[in-house]
Amino acid sequence: MLVSPLDLPQSTSLWNSVYNVYSVLGLASLGVTFAVMFYLIFRYRSKNGALPPVAKQKEVRDSWKGPVITMGLMAVVLVFVGAQTLMAFPTYQTVPNASASPFGGCMVSQTTPNLVFARVPNNGTNLNICVTGRQFFWSFTYPNNMTETQLIVPVGRIVVLNVTSIDVYHQFGIPSFRTKTDAIPGRYNVVWIQPTEVGNSTIQCFELCGVGHATMITTLVVLSPAAYASWYSSLGGSNSG
Repeated sequence: MLVSPLDLPQSTSLWNSVYNVYSVLGLASLGVTFAVMFYLIFRYRSKNGALPPVAKQKEVRDSWKGPVITMGLMAVVLVFVGAQTLMAFPTYQTVPNASASPFGGCMVSQTTPNLVFARVPNNGTNLNICVTGRQFFWSFTYPNNMTETQLIVPVGRIVVLNVTSIDVYHQFGIPSFRTKTDAIPGRYNVVWIQPTEVGNSTIQCFELCGVGHATMITTLVVLSPAAYASWYSSLGGSNSG
């Protein structure tokens, strides 16, 4: 199903456009495949049990234009969709002040190799949160070192999530934001979101991590700036988060 970028948070709109490109091409390929199949079934069907003339059979065997045209079209499509995917990565820009901004209890350097595909825009008000996966729940550590089992964030702000695990491999994902990254022991992977409206979204693990994998679910809670400031202050943090 095609999804309008207007239905998604701003930080995911380009990824959604890439998804729509793949969906349209997939449907087009399905239509062309069935059209060609039914044409060939009708065109070369057996008539009263008779086979096509030998000359025509040889002509079909010796034809090279069809395969060449097909492979050429496939190459054009693959280059096009590949370029669309690569063009989506610049949506994420430089991690702002990563070495100076605490991710709860986990400091991250800008030179960390696995930040290459986690570049985020810098608007000076980013909220940095450390996400830890363990069997079978998530924990979220805020800059004041307080830890929660739900991800609570303010609407409108860029939220930078530094994701890791303390036991086995997990995969952190927020489906409504089209956001996923691996949670690997001893490694930090960074993703970011920017909520555009107040509400709740599901967070879950997308990699089989044990018998409780299906229960490794929590909630992203997006609050108004005032409600978030009040909640964060109740944890003993500043209003800025």
